[in-house]
Amino acid sequence: MSLAQVFLHATTSKEQALHSKMRSLDRWMRRRNLPFGIRQRVRQYERQRWAATRGVDEFEMARRLPDGMRRDIKYHLCLDLVRQVPLFQHMDELVLENICDRVKSLLIPKGETVIREGDPVPRMLFVVRGHLQSSQVLRDGVKSYCMLGPGNFSGDELLSWCLIRQFVERLPPSSSTLVAAESTEAFGLDADDLKYVTEHFRYTFASERVKRSARYYSPGWRTWAAVAIQLAWWRYKHRLTLTSLSFIRPRRPPSRCSSMEEDKLRLYTALLTSPKPNQDDFTA
Repeated sequence: MSLAQVFLHATTSKEQALHSKMRSLDRWMRRRNLPFGIRQRVRQYERQRWAATRGVDEFEMARRLPDGMRRDIKYHLCLDLVRQVPLFQHMDELVLENICDRVKSLLIPKGETVIREGDPVPRMLFVVRGHLQSSQVLRDGVKSYCMLGPGNFSGDELLSWCLIRQFVERLPPSSSTLVAAESTEAFGLDADDLKYVTEHFRYTFASERVKRSARYYSPGWRTWAAVAIQLAWWRYKHRLTLTSLSFIRPRRPPSRCSSMEEDKLRLYTALLTSPKPNQDDFTA
């Protein structure tokens, strides 16, 4: 058998394995009477996962090897990705090795809800490719949105939870809802793994440089900063408008324009009263 035939045979075998797995999944979903929409999402996820890995789960293969081999392989596979995350750029090799050993590869299909606002945060997510849309409900039903792209992360509430002195067993609630804006590749650090790393390398995570990075790239802090900037700009424009109208004596009857201004005032009042992230979140 030639080398080309070996490659072709391997690809055919993997595709047959995928079709077999899909048939098994379909039988199981029909037997459990899962709704059609959920079946479609499962099929889409399995196809995307197969396309991304070509049927080879590297992390699963490494998991079965001896500990030393597993750590070296995961360090080789994950180091470049981990270093792309600004939060980890200034950490030493020992910390990065422990992070690489514990991260899990994740594929999130387009449109999937990763977490809902108020749900317990099970892990930190670090985006490698693709984008996640983060939305947060402010006051009076007003929502704020931001996009998390490669290098960004979510779940900073969990990092704060791991670093507080009086450790609380209950997982912190998510401050936002995350939805995949497109097919997104990420890696995650589960709560227990993050707790292990922060406890053993507390001196690293308590450094001022890491604190600044965590706040700068935190969706919660970015939302609050955007709200503060928008509010300051609106106040400035409002003052200019009042100054320009101060010389006009006659009172004009209420109009649709004034109604719109009142709506805008209510909107920015909601933005002003939006929760600011805790300044002491990263106090060691």
